[in-house]
This record gives sequence, structure tokens and C-alpha cells, in this order.
Amino acid sequence: MNFKDLSIEEKFGQMILLGLDTYEINEEIIDIIKTYKIGGVVLYKKNYTSLSNMVEVINKLKTSNEGNKIPLFIAIDQENGRVNRLPKDIIPIKSALAQAKTQNSKVINAINDITTYLLKEVGVNMNFAPVLDINRDEKNKAIGNRSYGNNIDEILQYGLPFMKTMQEENIVSVIKHFPGHGATSKDSHFVIPKIKDIKSLESTDMKVFEEAIKMGADSIMVGHLVLKNYGCRPATINEKIIQNYLINKFKFKGLIITDDLRMNNLRFIWGLKNSIRKSIAAGNNMLMIKYKPHDASRLYKKLRKMLKFCELDLEKVNESAKKIVAMKNKYKVNDNLVDFKVDINLVNNKIKKINNVIAKTIEEDL
Repeated sequence: MNFKDLSIEEKFGQMILLGLDTYEINEEIIDIIKTYKIGGVVLYKKNYTSLSNMVEVINKLKTSNEGNKIPLFIAIDQENGRVNRLPKDIIPIKSALAQAKTQNSKVINAINDITTYLLKEVGVNMNFAPVLDINRDEKNKAIGNRSYGNNIDEILQYGLPFMKTMQEENIVSVIKHFPGHGATSKDSHFVIPKIKDIKSLESTDMKVFEEAIKMGADSIMVGHLVLKNYGCRPATINEKIIQNYLINKFKFKGLIITDDLRMNNLRFIWGLKNSIRKSIAAGNNMLMIKYKPHDASRLYKKLRKMLKFCELDLEKVNESAKKIVAMKNKYKVNDNLVDFKVDINLVNNKIKKINNVIAKTIEEDL
């Protein structure tokens, strides 16, 4: 894969992560992959009915990309716990917080191994996990038990091994949600939370991300979070936040990825095309955009026009494409079709045993 072989349209296409929040991988989705040569897709649980069907879907997506120069990122949100994108024939694994409460590295490592094994075997090469947000309230619907703990040490001790395990198996781990979604109880899917205590955020929540970067984090998801003294724009589309912290202070050189740009309030307040423009200007390298019917004509043609008339920052498009291709080379991303060979009964028996150990340990601690 060579970045220099790409046209400016292909370079911009690499910046797109298409969220497949739909039951059918229809012809328009296939056309978007073929025509606009996007960088990757994001899978949802509704895309497949079983693990074997998941492989069929991923193979269909890979086949649709076979005429393009750069292979697809096949991404997913597999945190375990309540954010579980694996199909129903795989027993759900306990949450990050439940895992951490055992204080048992063998249990946590076993879960990391099983999760990574399943993702690799079905063809996933990017996972939006682990959550490195600090948990301040277990009842917090936005983060809560998605977090590994309520302090820096717990997050790093119990969360980072998941990142490392995936990296060792050539799966890009996207840590999230910078600069720290745990600092607010509001859910950015529905409202745009505002964080007022910047000093606390810098010394705790952001410190986790800083340490993760030092320990080899390759990719970070930026959340739709407004910070006091940084204007009304959330971090996703705020150049000051991304530049001041991730790029200048933390010296982060990996991929910076937006949370979904079609989340309700972001789209309603700034508009999708404007959010895309601002996300690129802010320093994001990949833009997660959930699919909607008729996107090929309504959105992607317009984005190409914006590119043609230099309404998008071409220098940053070039920089981003260079990073994306380099990351795909590093992780040996390819469009090779997957053979399904997972022993589901064996995997489920392992999950049952681990879940039982977690349940028993937590019960004994109460």
C-alpha cells in the first residue's frame, strides 16, 4: 500500500468510517465503498444474526472493496458488558467494571484473549475499545460500568492490557473518549455535555490518555464534549482542544478519530457537512459517519464537490491519508476473505467459566 499512489479523492475517501447502522448491507452501501473508496466500515449487531453470518457480511464488504487500492478497516464497538456487538450465539461477557472489581489479572487477560480471538477470527481489524474514561458514578448511563475504575491507576492497570492484546494480534485499538467522558453524567449521544472543572480533567481524565499514549496507544477517539474556556464547540470539532492537548502537549502521532458525526445534537447544531469540515480542520484523521439511505447522492457527491472547490483543508486530508495508510501497513490490514472456523461451544464454555468467577468474586466482596 502506497500513499503516493492515491488521488486526492481517494485520500479523502480513506478518512471516512461508514457506520452500518442498518439491517441490510444494501447496494448503496456497496456503491459507496466502490465509488468513494472509503477507509472503513463500522459494524453493528443488527448487521448479522450469528457469528458465521458475521463472517459472511464481512466477506461481502471486503469483496466490494477488491477493486480499490487500499483495504478496509473493519471496525466494531466491542467493549463487552452493555456495549456488545457480538451476535447472540456468543454469550455476553461481563462489563469492564465487573472485570476490574475482581482485581484478578488472569481473569481480565483471559477475557482480553477471548474477545481478541473472536474479533480476529471473523475479520475485524479495528475495535473502539478499551474505554479509558474514569468512572465517577456507576449509575452514570453514559459511562458507568463501561469504565475499568474510578482512578488513574485502576484504568491503566485493568484497561491497557486489552489495548495491548489487540495490538499484538494486529487489531487497531481505539481508546476512548478523549478528553474524558467520565467527567460528565450526560450522554453525548443525546446532548452535548459541558465539562467545567478543567484542572481536575487535566490532572485525572486526560492524564490517563497521556499515559496510554506513552505506553503505545495508536488511535484515540475524541468525544463530543465541550470544555470550559474553549468556546461552545465540542472537542470533536475544536482545533484548540485537539492541537493543544493531543498534538502539542501529549505529542500524539497516531490516528485521531471522531465519534459519530451524526449524533443528534452535533448534527442539529452545526450540520453534518459543517461538522465534517470542522472535524478535519480540528485535526481528526478519520470521520465516523453513520449511514443513511440516499447518502450516495445526498452526502458523498456533495463532499467530493467540497473537496474539488477546496472547501476542505487539502493539506490535512493529505496528512490524514498518509497516517491511515501507514497504520494499515503497520497492522497488516488486508481484504483477504475469512474462513469461519470458530468452535462456538468451546468459546461459550470458556466465557461461562470466566463470568462465573467474576460473579462469585464480586458477590464475596459485597
